[in-house]
Amino acid sequence: MLYALDLFLFFLLVIYCWFEIKKIYERGEILPHHVSASVWALYILHIILVLWTSVKGFWPIPINITVALVTGVIFILTGLTMMIVGILEFRSFKRMSGLDASKLITTGIYRYSRNPQNIGWFLALVGISIMGRSLLALLLTAVFITGFYIYTVKLEEPYLERIFGEEYRWYKESTSRYFGLFKGRNSNTDRL
Repeated sequence: MLYALDLFLFFLLVIYCWFEIKKIYERGEILPHHVSASVWALYILHIILVLWTSVKGFWPIPINITVALVTGVIFILTGLTMMIVGILEFRSFKRMSGLDASKLITTGIYRYSRNPQNIGWFLALVGISIMGRSLLALLLTAVFITGFYIYTVKLEEPYLERIFGEEYRWYKESTSRYFGLFKGRNSNTDRL
C-alpha cells in the first residue's frame, strides 16, 4: 500500500513540475525556489523508489548475483564519477538547481556532453537496479530516463536557446546531448 502511495505521489509531482517548469521556461525566467525544491523532491522520491524495489527484489531478474553486483558497482561508480565531475564544473548549487541562468557551462566534461550530471545519475540508477536484480527498479529507471529525455528536448533546450541565443545554438551544434560521436540537432541520433 505504501509503495502505491509513493508511486501516486511521484506521478503527481511529475505532472506538477512539468507544467510549472513549462510556464516558467516559456517566460524565459529562472525557476522559483518552490519549483526547484519540487524537482529535488522528485529526484529524492525516485531514488527511494528505485532503492526500495531493488532491496526488496521486486520482479526478480534471473542474473547471477556476482555478475549483478560487479556490473552494478561498475555502473554506480562510473555514474557517480560523471555526476560529481559535472557538479564540480557547475561550481554552483543554485545554477545546478535552475535558480541561476547567468552563465552557460561549456567547459570540462560539458565539452563532451550537454547532460553529464544526468547521464551519471541514470547510470547510477541502472547500477542500483542491476545490483538489486529488480525488473521493477529497471522499469522505474527507464521511465525516469524517458521522462528526462522528453523534458530536455521539449522544455530545457528551447529555454536555454531563448536565454543564451547563439551561444547555446553553437554549443548544441558542437556538443552531443549525451556522450557519443553524434552532435547537433541535424544528427539522427540527437532525436533519440
